Amino acid sequence: MRGDRLLSLVLLLQARPSAAAPELAERLGVSVRTVLRDVEALSGAGIPVYTERGRGGGIRLLDTYRTGLAHLSHAEGAGLAVGQSRLAGDLGLGDALDTALEKLTGAGGRALRGGLAEGRSHVLVDVDPWMRSGEPVPHLPAIHEGLLRGRRLRLVYRDSRDERETRTVDPAGLVAKAGIWYLVTAEPALLRVARVEACEALPDRAARPPGFDLAEAWAALREGVESRPRQLSVTVRVQPAAAAMARRLLARHLRGPAAGTDRWELAFNGVAHAVGSLIGLGPRVEVLDPAPVRAAMREAALAVAALYQAGENG
Repeated sequence: MRGDRLLSLVLLLQARPSAAAPELAERLGVSVRTVLRDVEALSGAGIPVYTERGRGGGIRLLDTYRTGLAHLSHAEGAGLAVGQSRLAGDLGLGDALDTALEKLTGAGGRALRGGLAEGRSHVLVDVDPWMRSGEPVPHLPAIHEGLLRGRRLRLVYRDSRDERETRTVDPAGLVAKAGIWYLVTAEPALLRVARVEACEALPDRAARPPGFDLAEAWAALREGVESRPRQLSVTVRVQPAAAAMARRLLARHLRGPAAGTDRWELAFNGVAHAVGSLIGLGPRVEVLDPAPVRAAMREAALAVAALYQAGENG
């Protein structure tokens, strides 16, 4: 509908100081000629929109103009309901998100309020993967605040080998993937926020590179993680009754046939990685080779058994 498109055009112009007609046409899914006609219609309706020619020109909306929310639609209200409240809570912004939604609801019309209520009752967004509870990130709010203030951070960090070190980093962005928070630094490098044991914001300004694009940096870092070769090959025997479950849980480690045989070839980053991935499967999966992994699995199993045996004796 043209009315919805005109409102979308105004909101797009409010979000940026200037926009070229081809860019707006692509965002709205219409032709450049249609955008120019819509600009004329908005101007004729008293909305202070104008065009500037030449280099750096474009379509502009007077900076002091602000539109209300009364015409947000039912569908847009439903979209607002799909908010990442758990992630906002991790950042210490859960109450702020709720308040913002209340303000939007109060300023909007009946369609917006109905869509928001309906969206909340029909759609729930759970960002945590299966078989994993959300990991604690007590220092995330401090990291987030330092990031927004543009401060360098001093972190006490526990790496994947369980070694602690103090790092001074220039924060460039935060990414939440499958419920797990990561700090992207200006290098760029990737730090898992749950492994941060202390955080101090320093008075020094963070050196965020000019033109840094968080989405591009994250894509490159993610590709590096996903394509990282796994060095340790592990042979296991899988109980036939557990094959489907094991295939689902170990899919990214699988290197050999997972059908027609009970022996699988898996790949891991190291012994600790292998034990952590396999110990939860209990007797359903037996490590056959190599010997260090088999020995480490035995030690882990005995430690668990001793823990519960001590509980019984106590």
